[in-house]
Amino acid sequence: MGDHQRITPHDAAELAACFKAHASRLFGHACVLARGDRALADDLVQATFEAAARAWQTLRGLAEEQLGGWLRSTLANIAASGFRREAAFRDRRPQIEAPNRGTQADPSEQASSEQALSAIALERYWRIIREMPKGQHVVAVLRWQLGMKEAEIAAVLGIAESTVSAQLHWARRNLIKQLGPDHPFARDDPEGGSS
Repeated sequence: MGDHQRITPHDAAELAACFKAHASRLFGHACVLARGDRALADDLVQATFEAAARAWQTLRGLAEEQLGGWLRSTLANIAASGFRREAAFRDRRPQIEAPNRGTQADPSEQASSEQALSAIALERYWRIIREMPKGQHVVAVLRWQLGMKEAEIAAVLGIAESTVSAQLHWARRNLIKQLGPDHPFARDDPEGGSS
């Protein structure tokens, strides 16, 4: 369904049935991703079903398990994209606000050159992560940006923990290959919070 096509009554009925079958479980996954923020979780579920409506001609033939997997992956991707945009804005806000103040920031507000270099390096890591294959990218964002444990990621994405571990392993190898072994995710504790 394109943006300009109307939903037929038949499609609407199928989408309603899909919503009834998957919304509750999807909301649980969204709450985990949103760290308990129910309003954000609602927004994530709504955005996921909007994406499902746009792709319904393709999705309608999937088995329930496949459809559930598509919905969970889409939810995780939407959440990761939103959190990445929010983090990018938060990181750039001082740069945006400083020129608009009309005064020079006092020394206590100025970041040290070391902090500035760290921010630049971290942005470079996230740029590389954004360019990774989809599975590595989603798992890396959920683990390293949201601090989720491997078991949580597996539950949210509907995949095996061993798959999560493998995706994180390859994501780390990609970072090492491009930037060397000294990166903030090299010593990640799989069972604890983010490092």
